[in-house]
Amino acid sequence: MAPRSNLQCRSRRRLLGYGLALVAGSCLLASRGAGFVPPPGTGAATQQQAGAVAAAGMVAALGPAEAWAKGGVWGPLEGKVSSLVHPVIMALLFFTTLYSGFLGWQWRQTRLISGELSDLRKTLPKEDPEAAATEPSSAVKAIKAKISELDKQRKELIQGAYKDKHFATSSILLGGGVFFTAYGIFNTWFRAEKLFPGPHLFAGAGIVVLWAVAAALVPYMEKGNETARNAHIALNVLNVLLFCWQLPTGLEIAQKVLGLDIPLF
Repeated sequence: MAPRSNLQCRSRRRLLGYGLALVAGSCLLASRGAGFVPPPGTGAATQQQAGAVAAAGMVAALGPAEAWAKGGVWGPLEGKVSSLVHPVIMALLFFTTLYSGFLGWQWRQTRLISGELSDLRKTLPKEDPEAAATEPSSAVKAIKAKISELDKQRKELIQGAYKDKHFATSSILLGGGVFFTAYGIFNTWFRAEKLFPGPHLFAGAGIVVLWAVAAALVPYMEKGNETARNAHIALNVLNVLLFCWQLPTGLEIAQKVLGLDIPLF
């Protein structure tokens, strides 16, 4: 009840202030009208001056400033180039997402092959110096051939340095994605002084959340937590699907920006 009473008191004080200001303004106008009589012709001149001021205001309103969304208050941040930064960068980040996913999958294959090699080596029988001259069995030969093949693949994958590349690319994706998502939101506000809630805005917010949660799982993944690794993959697959679903709406918004009658800078 106390907050409501405070609000009512504040509203009453505000209404009282408005009333007093209105009374004071009326008294001032009445006193000026009673105490000052303009000489002949002054009224017409005053009307002409008022008309000139209004005409100048219309000319100013129809000038180049009308091309700006907010009258040029934010300068180049309202321009067409600034408005196209977000869609262009996000399109590049979409392909960066796909490339980062490829690198992450290759690093996963490197790790899985290493584990498979370790398991295969454990199945080989211990070598007996006395039986060194005997021919190994076909099963042992098959295991050794498989080990040789997997070891070759593992070396090729290690040379690719997919783990380091995946980490670097994902870091760029996370930092750039969060920054340019926020840039797009602020640019919309700079141009229209409001946001437009809809599928594009909500999907973009979801993508940023998925980026953050997937990155938060990395410390657990480095400790060998398979649940965290599987969750990381699932979150990023969902991210790619959401990104693909968002692209048409982003393209539509970019086309609208291209059609706006605003300066480039």
